[in-house]
Amino acid sequence: MNAGRAPRVLILAMDPRSHRRGHRRAMGLAASFLDEQGARVDVVTAEPRGWEGLDERVRLHRLDGSEAGHPLLRLEHALVRRAPRRIVRPLKRLGRPGAVAERVQSRVSSAVHRRLFLPFYRQVRPLLLARLARRGALRAVDMAEVGRVIVMDDVSVPCAWRLARRHPELTVTTQQVRTLDPAG
Repeated sequence: MNAGRAPRVLILAMDPRSHRRGHRRAMGLAASFLDEQGARVDVVTAEPRGWEGLDERVRLHRLDGSEAGHPLLRLEHALVRRAPRRIVRPLKRLGRPGAVAERVQSRVSSAVHRRLFLPFYRQVRPLLLARLARRGALRAVDMAEVGRVIVMDDVSVPCAWRLARRHPELTVTTQQVRTLDPAG
């Protein structure tokens, strides 16, 4: 770390909704590091809402836009929603049978989305977010200045693991200790 500059803390809160008070815990931790330790704080998240109370001195790096534009999500939408809708659309002219076909298509598409894609995506999402963070948000953070990386939820673990492997001198922890001491 640089002796002349304040240390930097990186808080990984990819999915703060996974805990009941996830946003408040992350914001409280950031405020504590700002006020008590004099550190500069960066928060990396994939959740667009809930950060209204975050101190303006904290740099918020959002991944929700890059996640929404990822080809995996667009491919799923094209295969599960749009393609079947285009196949059923000409049947609308038939009247009632066309309306029934449209309802069936909608229900089947929703079931495939809920029962097949979402369980798969729950497993893949942490890895996807880690990759998006590495390619986007973490490039804006000078890792040589970071003294501590705090992991707030399970979805953030792959990103933190990759940071710890790439920068072995970093203190990467799931403990929400409000100190910069590496032993703390």
